[in-house]
Parts: sequence; C-alpha cells; structure tokens
Amino acid sequence: MPTESDHRNDAPAEGAGADQNRRALLAGAAGLGLAAGLSRTAGAASHETAPGEFAGRCAFITGGARGIGLSCAEALAAAGADIVLYDVAGQIEHVKYPLATAEDLAAAKTRIEALGVKCVAVQGDVRDGARQKTAMQEAAATFGGVDFVIANAGITQVGPLDIFSDAEIDVVLDVNLAGAMKTLQAAIPIMREQKSGRIVLMSSITGRRGSEYFPVYSASKWGMIGLAKSTARLLAKSNVTCNAVCPSLVRTKLLDNDYILGTMIPNNPTIEAADAGARQMHLLPVGLYGPEHVANTVKFICSDAAAYISGDVFDIAAGTNTEMPA
Repeated sequence: MPTESDHRNDAPAEGAGADQNRRALLAGAAGLGLAAGLSRTAGAASHETAPGEFAGRCAFITGGARGIGLSCAEALAAAGADIVLYDVAGQIEHVKYPLATAEDLAAAKTRIEALGVKCVAVQGDVRDGARQKTAMQEAAATFGGVDFVIANAGITQVGPLDIFSDAEIDVVLDVNLAGAMKTLQAAIPIMREQKSGRIVLMSSITGRRGSEYFPVYSASKWGMIGLAKSTARLLAKSNVTCNAVCPSLVRTKLLDNDYILGTMIPNNPTIEAADAGARQMHLLPVGLYGPEHVANTVKFICSDAAAYISGDVFDIAAGTNTEMPA
C-alpha cells in the first residue's frame, strides 16, 4: 500500500565563522541583508518570531500542500524553520484521484505562517527541473541558504503491472523518482557551496518489499532508497547527509479516495475498512496512523542528534518491517 508522499552538522569553530561570513556576503550581494552560516547562529539571533531548534533555517518541501509533506513542514516550522512549499497544486494527466489544489497550497501556507515563521508557496511540477532550480535558488537567496530538502512529492496507481499503459507507467516514475532526482539536482549546488545540508527522500514500505498491486509505485520507491544511498556518498565530503524514510499505511488523501479504496476494497470502499486492514497488517496495535508520525522522524533526521546518520533507511511501519531482511 502507498504512502503520500539538516539541520547541519556543526563544523569546527574555525570553519563556522568563515562560512557565516560567506553566507552573509552572498545574502548581502542579493540585497537581502540576511546572514546565515553553517551553525546558523547569526540567523537564529535575528529570527525573533520563531525561536527553536531550527530557528533561522530554511526547509524546501515538495508535495507540501497536504498530507505527509504538510506535516513535515509543520514539524520543522514549529521548531523555527522557515518553509518553502513546492506543490503541483493541480491535476496531472493519468492520475486517477484528486491531487492537492491551489486552495490547499494557500491554506497550507496560512497554517505554516500561523506558527510564527516565514513561508513561501510555489506552484510547480517536480517533473520540471528548471522550475525547481529557480525555486531552490530563490529560496537560498531569500533565506540565506537551504538547510533541509524533503523530496516528498509522489503519486500512485493500483493494479497488476500488465494493465498499465506506457503513459501511466511513465507518469509515476517521472513524478516519484525522476522528480526527486530533479529536486536533488536543484539542491546539490547550494548545499555543496554552503558545505552543509540535510536531505530526506520519501520512500515507502513498498520500497522495502514487493507489492503486486502497486508495482510501478513500489519500483519508484525502491529507487528512492538507491537514490538516497548514492546521494549520501556523493555529498558526504560536503557535510551533507541524505536518508530515506519508509512509512507504511498513513491516513492521507493519497489513500483516502474513491479510486484507491474502490479498487482495493470493492466490497466496502471506506476508510474504516482500510483502517481495519491496516490493523491486521501492523504488528503494533494501530491502524492507519497520522502523517505527523512520519514528520517526527523527518524532524529527527534534520536534528543535531542525527548529525552522523547518512545513507540510511528509516522504517515507520508499526512492526511490519520485521518481515524484511536485516
């Protein structure tokens, strides 16, 4: 079943000051007057509205208008991070259930700003690499850097592999996997230059075990794990971490819609039936759980406590992951 889908390592003191100066110069050159270094102490000192662990930092989140993406934004914003929400906020051809809308994106922005931080909402498709690059560069110019990147945008479909057309296969791979690659392509130059960053890729429990009814989605989520490990290797010397998160059955609109419920549970296509099925699948006594539980793990990965964790996979599976190889 699908799920909807850095803080920095503090450098030694002598490197942190130089990095702060570099970031201040970059921001000043942009005419913004923002100073934000590796440890972000300068930014934190000037961030009066939202003190917290991530005060003065910036998170760029794809698929941020609702579901897991929005919950991640709220968790990071509650800890003081400024937020960039990037979401298609419109329907995509060959997707058979309602995606987030422009109204959802506007409402998400309002919710984030209510937490006392700044929020920029960008309507854009992750398949558009140029659009993502522009949005990422504007985020860096506005906030003095990009500290956290959460590649969460994703879509799904249900059914055996042989029923899907070329276009239906392409759209899932292009959004879920190639879209995440383009997010990373936009973020990597910025994080390399600032020599810090945390990247989280939203995979799925279906990225850790096969799924006959979600074959293309599953393949894309397996790919996200490979992408996370490869990116972790690529950026390690730049003090940037990259990890994957694998939720199981989360209560979001990606699951709670007529297309998914009607196909998976045709005799009783209700969210209550889906919850009952989740309780059978999970070992812990929980059915469909809220996206905030995924957000809590993402927040940890972005924290100082996870400074030396990179190239890893975090299962949020209520015990289901006990079926997998170590």
